This record gives sequence, structure tokens and C-alpha cells, in this order.
Amino acid sequence: MSKSGISRREFLKGSAVSAAAAAVALSGIGTKVVGAEEAVTEAVTEAASGAAIYTPGTYTASATGMGTVTMTATFDETSIIDIQLDVSQETDSIGQAAADELISQCLEAQSSDIDGVSGATLTSDAVKTCLDNCIAQASGTTVEEAVVDYAALYGSNYNWLGEAPVIDDSEIAETYDCDILVIGGGNSGVPCARKAAELGKKVIVMEMLSEDAWAPLGCDVGTVNSQAFQDLCDGDTVDEIAVYNEWMRRTYDRSNQHFAYLYATRSGEAQDYMREVAPEEELEEFSVYYNFPNGRYYDGENHYQVNHSGYTSFPGTISYRDFYNTLGGGENQPAWKAIMQYSIEDAQNNGAEWLWGTSAVVLCQNEAGDVTGAIGKDADGNYIKVNATATVCSAGDFSGNGEMVLGLMDEVRELAEACGVELNPDNFRGMGQNGMGHKLMLWAGAVMEPGPRAAMNFGNGAGSPSLAAFGNYPVFGSDGKRFYNDAMLQFGGQGFFARRPAGERLCTIMDSNWNENMAYMGYEHNVSSCTCEREWDLVVQSMEEGVEAYHADPETAGPEGFDTYCFTGYGLEKGSHLYVADTLDELADYLGYEGDAKQGLLDEIAHYNEMCEAGADTDFGRDASLMLPIQDGPFFGVSTVTSKGRVSSGMVQMSGVLTTDNNEVLRSDDTIINGLYAVGNDCGGRYAIQYHTLMAGNSVGSAVTHGYCLGEYLGNL
Repeated sequence: MSKSGISRREFLKGSAVSAAAAAVALSGIGTKVVGAEEAVTEAVTEAASGAAIYTPGTYTASATGMGTVTMTATFDETSIIDIQLDVSQETDSIGQAAADELISQCLEAQSSDIDGVSGATLTSDAVKTCLDNCIAQASGTTVEEAVVDYAALYGSNYNWLGEAPVIDDSEIAETYDCDILVIGGGNSGVPCARKAAELGKKVIVMEMLSEDAWAPLGCDVGTVNSQAFQDLCDGDTVDEIAVYNEWMRRTYDRSNQHFAYLYATRSGEAQDYMREVAPEEELEEFSVYYNFPNGRYYDGENHYQVNHSGYTSFPGTISYRDFYNTLGGGENQPAWKAIMQYSIEDAQNNGAEWLWGTSAVVLCQNEAGDVTGAIGKDADGNYIKVNATATVCSAGDFSGNGEMVLGLMDEVRELAEACGVELNPDNFRGMGQNGMGHKLMLWAGAVMEPGPRAAMNFGNGAGSPSLAAFGNYPVFGSDGKRFYNDAMLQFGGQGFFARRPAGERLCTIMDSNWNENMAYMGYEHNVSSCTCEREWDLVVQSMEEGVEAYHADPETAGPEGFDTYCFTGYGLEKGSHLYVADTLDELADYLGYEGDAKQGLLDEIAHYNEMCEAGADTDFGRDASLMLPIQDGPFFGVSTVTSKGRVSSGMVQMSGVLTTDNNEVLRSDDTIINGLYAVGNDCGGRYAIQYHTLMAGNSVGSAVTHGYCLGEYLGNL
């Protein structure tokens, strides 16, 4: 879309604003703009007079999203006439899929003042940064890199917090009154609002996204003993107290005991609550159950909890996915939004009101420090005040704010320093929210839970290679030898890899019995993500095709390997690259092993097979049920070389402010901030040190549960 349809006055005004935005953005942390203020003044003057404001030409800029995003923008004297994006390093079904829409928004706005694409925050922000840079170049502003002491900036301080804005009453365009204000209508906010409204409370939800753009984060909802799970298992149930104790064990007894207990004993109820208002036909179509098609039947019984090396995992996850693209967003894309919308409608039918496109700006407090509501800004820039007896912050995490990640996640920052990774906040953002909920509460006197603080999938470069769709198999090192109990916590629990040297070659190998071996695997996320009834046929098909291609032309297909399914929750992408060979000797070549390392690998596999025959891993204690021999061809393997070029800050940050068992927000002196509650990723006490997967999707599952229970608590006050 070009400048057609935009009046000359509107366009020139937008151009002046965009030049100003470029100056501000590029004079921030990490870069500076030489002559920025002069450039803005000149652009504003020229825009007002109708003079040319750009030097015609094509300009290029890059910024960091999930990977590197590169923009090529073409200008005439008065407008941006073309934009090309290279988003090849972004996630296929998220950042890459958003490219056309982002280009359209930029050309329409003629500036970086765009909405972006929901779910593709990192890519959207990178595109905005690129466009600001291109505008600066076209406006004659010189961009220079500045040296910034990031370590000093993001040490144990709160430089990222800033001061709470002050909004005068004269600036308020509209005022609402309610019993309960919910800030953030996501996985916690929706069930909280619906339950409270159902119990007769007047509820208002302040949601920053527009109604069309709104979508909850995630699609895997892991809960305990939902009715849907019991129906699937002929009424069998999971031991809820075992789930509770496992949660505390995995968090080293650092989690809030009450929150863990609520998850273990009431999450199934919460899942049922969300499902009860959705049409049965949609539940049937969009519900994908994380269970193995071969079952967990071995040793004469069906295992509804599986213990591997002291850690127990459980079934119960439902992934909501549009497998057949009924919703039009793509095959197997998340469909949790479609289910949750019925809860929004039910809440609205009970009197709840949604303020769509309204971002909370600051909490309101009386002289005693009690929170009495909040002020937000709507899509038109108007300030909206909501007076409330109870205000719930359920605005999500802070992974989309690199400054907060570096300021709060000490291990991320310190590990990056140790590895020589520049502490540029653009490089430390995940797929979540901007941390505004945390800021609102901290301005009001709240305190963050003490560190170390939990993140989802925190790590450093490449860690243990994984046969993600197939389960838990032994890991071999650079010399071909095993070096740890590779059965323990293969998903999200092997933090020691971040402390090992870079450049280690690691591989994982399985034999042709992978299908039968599935019965012995746990319910950890690395297995359950695609071993679902609908998707397992695709996994089997891709494996058969890989073997057929290899046997048809081993000299070509062997070294090239083939792609198969790995995690399919966001599309049907083949995200895992395997190698196949009829002999282990040949497979070792494909996996990159040579000389003594290759012989070491072959000898170690022979030794491992001997221990399998004996039924015990006398080297590292791998579980007897997982002593699955590697002896029948064809053989499959995956290989990686560890790297420390980039420290991952985690997909989502999972730490929040300190609260009571009833989610009341606390000050540093342990007094309660009356009227203020936190839930979901705004609330501390759920995880400690690291996200864990005693059940896939327990992050969304616990958020829904705690929101539901908080809504019930507030509704009964």
C-alpha cells in the first residue's frame, strides 16, 4: 500500500513524527544519532512548508527479532514508496508469516507508529527499529554506534523502572466504576473476570490489544484430572497429592505451597470450567490430547505417572490446535483463542465489560496507599479512569522487555557476561509481554520475588541434542562417551550445559524400535509435543519417507539426512533433522565423528547395549525402563555442536511480585497493598529457578487455575 489515500497534510505530519521517532529511538541505549535534534527540527519545518524531507533513494537497516531482520526501504522526496523485508531468520509460522502485514502497516502509517502483529512481538519491534533507522538515513541523520556500559546499566538496580506517570484529573476523558478491575485479559484474566462476574460482581477488563488482535499466549493447557482426561482414561485419575509434591520437589521447595496445591487439586476443575461454555463440536475438533498412541502399558499395568531418575511426570495436557485449518490461520495453529472467547462472551453476558485496546498506564492510590483502580489509555490516546474496590494485575510476563530481562534475570545477565555476549537489551527478549503489569505494581509499592528468578527454557546456545518426537535416549559426547545420567530432565532441566565449554559435539541415537519404545517414555514436554493421536501418523510417515529416500540413494540421502516433526503446536513444520543409516559405523560418519572419537562412540554403544542386556546402567544410573538397546537397524541420530554465541533469556519470564496465598500484593515490609492482587506471570511464587514440565503446558494450566480461583475468592468477598 502506498501513500495513496492519505492526504498531503496527514502524510507530512506523519513524516515529521516519524523523523522525530527515529531520532528518539536511535539516540537510546546502544546507539546514538549525530545531529538528531537538528534533523527533527528541520524535518518539522520542512513538513510544515510542504518542502521535500527525504533524499530519494534506497536505504537498508537491520535489527534483532528472533534472529536478524533486514529492511530495504525506498523513498522519494516526500514518502516511503516501497519496503522489502528479509525475515528468513524468524520463526516460519510467526515472524515470517507476519512480514506482509508489517510491510502494509508501515506503508500505511509512513512511520514506525504501527500496531505490529499479535504473537510476533519481536519481529514487529525489529521492523519498527529498522524503519526508524531507514527514515533517519533518508532524512540525513547520521547513525553511529555508541559504546554503552551495559553491565553498569543493568546491574542490581531498577534503571528500567522509571517514574510512575502522573495523570491529572483534567486529562481524564471518561470514568468507570466497578467492583473488580482486571488488567490484562489473558490466561489468568479471563477466568478471573468470568468467575467473579458469575458470582455477581461488576467486572471491567482493561485489555491492551484490540478485540480483533487479541489472542492468549500458548495453546497447551496442562491440568490434573479434568473430566476430558478422565473420559479418555475410562475414569482413571492421577494422584493429585503426588502432583503437588512433585511440583514442590522440582522447585526445591521454593514455590508458594498454596499455589502448588491449588494447581494439583483444582486445575482439572478449572479446565472443565473453561470448556463447559464452548460448543461440543469445537472441543472435539480443537482438542488434541497429549497421550501416546501405544499407551503406557508395560510390566502388566498402565502407567499414569512415570518416574525417571527421581522426577515424576503426569498426563493430562490438552493442546488446542486447529489441525484442519478451520479457523483459517494455518494448519495446526493455536485454537485456544477460539475456546477462550466463549468464556469472554459468558462473562459479558453476566455484566462484565471489556475495554479493548486500552493499556494500563498507572494505578490509582489513596493517601493510605491502597489501590483504588487504574488509569489507562485507549486506542485514540484518551485517558480512561476505572475506580475499583479490587484491582487484579494479570498483564503477563516481561520477556518482551529486554531491559527488564537484564535487570531482573541475574543468571541470564551474568552468564552472558561470562560468555562475552554483549548485554544489548534487543538480544534478550522472549515471546511474551512488555512487563507493564510488574511496573504498575512496583510503582505502587510492590516488591519482586527474590532471585534466582524463573524463565521458560533458559539456556546458553546448544545444549543436549534431543530426539524430541521420540523420547529419551542416551547422549554421547565429543569423545563418543556418555558423561551423565541422560535420562534425567531432558526438557528444561539440564542447566549444567550452560556452564560447559563451547564446541562440544554431542549426539543422540535410537534404533528401529523407536515406535515400540514410546510406551516407556514419560510425559515431559520433549516427548509429548507431537506424540498425539492426530500427529503421530505424520511422524511415522515422515520416518518411513526418510528411510525410503536413504535406501533409494544412500550416497546422497545418507549425508544429507531428512526432516521430521518435532514440536508441532504452531503449525505442521518439520523442525527436527535426523540422519539414518543401516549401520552404526555409517551413522557415526554422518553425525560428524572421526578417528578416535568415532571408535569411542562405537565402543560406548556396545558397552551401553551390554548394560541394557544386564538391565542396569552401572555407569550413571539411567532408569532400567529406559535401558533401550541400540542394536537393530536402521539407526537414527541427531548431532549438534555446543555454542555460546547467544545466551537465551527464555521464551517467557515466570517471576512476579510477592503476594499472600490469596494473591494480595505485598510491600517489602510484608504489609498488604489493599485492593491490589496479582495472578499469572505477574504473581511470584509459582516457579523457582527454572520452568519445569512435570506435565506439558502446566504454565498455561496453572495460570488458568489461579485466575479461576482468584475470581472465585474475590467474587465471594
